[in-house]
Amino acid sequence: MELKIQPVLFIKEKMKGQKPVKLKDKTEYVEEIFDNRSISEITINKSKFNNCSFKNTRLKEIMTRECNFVECDFSNSYLNASVHENSTFLNCNFEGAKLFNADFVDCRMVGADLIGADLTALKIIGGDWSYVIFRHNNLSGFDLRGIKFAGADFYGCNLKETDFRESDLSGAVLTEAKISGSNLREAKIAGIDFKNIDLKNVHLDYMQAGIIVESLGALIE
Repeated sequence: MELKIQPVLFIKEKMKGQKPVKLKDKTEYVEEIFDNRSISEITINKSKFNNCSFKNTRLKEIMTRECNFVECDFSNSYLNASVHENSTFLNCNFEGAKLFNADFVDCRMVGADLIGADLTALKIIGGDWSYVIFRHNNLSGFDLRGIKFAGADFYGCNLKETDFRESDLSGAVLTEAKISGSNLREAKIAGIDFKNIDLKNVHLDYMQAGIIVESLGALIE
């Protein structure tokens, strides 16, 4: 069956003298540099980006559907109000990125670095966020139910009142995190080091309580 050719998307350049860049759906881009440009308010479907750079790029209100970004650099980029559906961001760098009011629906974010990113009003619905680095981010009050966070690094994060019900937190790092009032019921918590973690007012189920006691060295007989 012949694929329907999608319309070309033109990117308005922020830098003077640069030629317009064309983005096509269902296209692969390798080691392309999109730094300091404006790529706002467009939709990209089923394209692949390998080792591309979007540093300080304006991507406001962009939509990606079933796109694959592998080892791409989004540091200090602007992704405010962007929407991403069934897209992959494998080992991508989002340090210092603005993700205010962005939506990630059933996305695969494995290994992404979000240190220093603005996650205000970020919405995460489903997906795999294993081994993501959230260090020192504010996720207080977020609804993070049913999401895979295996091995994720929440060191020093504000997780007060955060809802992790039915999520996979296996092996996650919670050291120095503030988790008072968070809800961990029915979440997978095996492999978490609970030493030096203040569990006051944290919502747990009975099975989790046993796992925590064992992780602290107690013998349950």
